[in-house]
Amino acid sequence: MNKNSKILIIGFGSIGQRHYRNLSKLGYREVYVYDVDKEKVKDLKSRTVKKISPNELKRFKVAFICSPNNQHVSAALKCARAGCHLFIEKPLSHNLSKLNQLINICQNKKLITLVGCNMRFHPCLRFIKDYLTRGRLGRVYSLSHEFGYWLPYWRPNQDYRKNYAARKKTGGGIILDDLHEFDLLFWLNGFSEVKQSKFVVGKVSDLKIETEDICLASFKFKNGVLGSVKCDYLQKNYTRNCRVVGERGSLWWDFNDNIVWFKDNKTAKKLLVVKNFDFNEVYLDEVKYYFDCLNKKRAAFNDVKTAAKVLKICLTR
Repeated sequence: MNKNSKILIIGFGSIGQRHYRNLSKLGYREVYVYDVDKEKVKDLKSRTVKKISPNELKRFKVAFICSPNNQHVSAALKCARAGCHLFIEKPLSHNLSKLNQLINICQNKKLITLVGCNMRFHPCLRFIKDYLTRGRLGRVYSLSHEFGYWLPYWRPNQDYRKNYAARKKTGGGIILDDLHEFDLLFWLNGFSEVKQSKFVVGKVSDLKIETEDICLASFKFKNGVLGSVKCDYLQKNYTRNCRVVGERGSLWWDFNDNIVWFKDNKTAKKLLVVKNFDFNEVYLDEVKYYFDCLNKKRAAFNDVKTAAKVLKICLTR
């Protein structure tokens, strides 16, 4: 990726703003933005795009799709038809409509695509992935992931009731909001085929939302591994962790201390300790990885076709 390549960010909410700052930090000088809310982009002046038209889009090499969940595919289709390579924030979409159309266009035009999977770039989870790939835990029996955080705490400066998370039509709900944990489960397990799954979903709190606020999901994979994801909008303390049970012992990681533990009947050993970790590094590494794929014309490890598989499992529950 040439530093002068033109990049368009569609959607200038918190994640769009983060990508804008990070791309600038990485030295990309031709980054433009589009948002239907002109108030959000008023300070960028000459760096804004007023309308997403085919001719306008042809100016750009890459488009970052950071709009609300229910607008991802429509924006991605416009950009793909214009020949833009695509970085799409998770989830790929809020439903399965037109996904095959998007996949086919991307394949026909040989576009390099990546659906946002920044948790895969966390050093502790990368360590666990490498540990399992090398077979150091022996046969893996189960993988468990948990995420939870009280929804009103997510964006303190915004009324959560007005956020996309509160409404079905905009792709809200804890399952799509926390697609990271499902992605991590399938990724760490090598995307083994799901043979059986069960989702228990509910709205159990007094949150003023029309979407689910808790989900317990279990999976049986073709390779014999059992997996689970627990996610919610409910926990007042930020919770995110992963546990892997194998024949030689267990691995344990907690987001809040960033230590990968190995435990068996006799020992509890720290395999990796990450101190003073700046979480923004996962976003920077994600962009660097994506641009490396672009430079080498190599498919990314979470392209639209792969992300569609995970999304389909979560939406057809």
